[in-house]
Amino acid sequence: MKRFLILALVAWTSCGQIEQLELAPDIEGIITAFEVEGQTRSQINVATRTVSIEVGEGVDLTHISVTKLTLGPTATCSVGVGDVIDLSAPLQIVITTIASYTWTVSATRTFDLKRALPGGNFDEWNMTGTRTWNPWPEGGVWEQDRWWDTGNGGVALLGPSNSTPTEPGEGSPANPAGRAARLESTWVVFKAAGGNIYFGKFGKFNGLDATCDLGHNWQSKPRGLKGWYKYFPQPIDRVSDAHVAIHPFGLTRDQWMGSPDSLHVCVALWASPDGRDIPFTVDTNISSFVDFSRDADGVLAYGSFVSAQEQASWSEFSVDMEYFTDAPLPSNTQLYLLVTSSKNCNYFIAGTGSVAGTSGSLMYVDELELVYD
Repeated sequence: MKRFLILALVAWTSCGQIEQLELAPDIEGIITAFEVEGQTRSQINVATRTVSIEVGEGVDLTHISVTKLTLGPTATCSVGVGDVIDLSAPLQIVITTIASYTWTVSATRTFDLKRALPGGNFDEWNMTGTRTWNPWPEGGVWEQDRWWDTGNGGVALLGPSNSTPTEPGEGSPANPAGRAARLESTWVVFKAAGGNIYFGKFGKFNGLDATCDLGHNWQSKPRGLKGWYKYFPQPIDRVSDAHVAIHPFGLTRDQWMGSPDSLHVCVALWASPDGRDIPFTVDTNISSFVDFSRDADGVLAYGSFVSAQEQASWSEFSVDMEYFTDAPLPSNTQLYLLVTSSKNCNYFIAGTGSVAGTSGSLMYVDELELVYD
């Protein structure tokens, strides 16, 4: 503890003696409380000047708000309540009284080994404007009650949403009083758009192309996925000439036209090979599509359900995930989930019901649940 002496201040007492006056010891800068959004606990160690925070699995460590901060007497801090900080690496902050004291704030995630899939019942929706449906409640907060998104952010700029909720009471047998997601493939000006819903968020609309970010932070290891569906496929009637050549199937336009459309449900665990804590971005403008094959960079596990058969009544489906490694999941692992009424809609190939009076390929999905046992 430093002591600050007043050496120049001299006073004569009534007895003619000189007294040297000493200032009280400096008050050390300490933190008495420090909390951030999404934390499960925090621990303060005054001796080491550290704050250790634990947060939930889905919290974005790179963009986290300080919700509570209290300090010792006379102290000020280089951060404050409401500030957004990056705790993806230990963060140094400065507490100041008469002197300055450096504290280190660090964060770790706590993991639920059997973490439930949030929002998989598709019961809560809201509408932006008059035609953009969103699969989260009005005022939904990202990674609290807002986990899923659709391609409506692009489609609804040119027409009505093609991924919408059913009416209440039209859910699957697992939740008949609830809602389900209704996904319909449509033709939007010059391109086919599959009805879709995915675990992540819509990015941006770029001309007739769009981006979306697939995934949320995830550390538990499900064995698979199950849910309920109905499906009414249509023959493929729209094929993008620009994308036929790059499709991995290698089919010609004539081979695609008239062939059965198919639904697709896929689930995967992926981690960016460069270690960044980011989702997988699909960008149709640069033909950056989902590739969850065994040899794709960063893919840790994958499973899918594909069907071209009509299923007029609610039926259960299940997906088994294949793990490509036995190693522990990297800390930047993301869980991806994608459901679409047209498997090849990334390549703008789909059954859109171009014949007058017909609908596009139509899928209903409900009560998605991760399976661990």
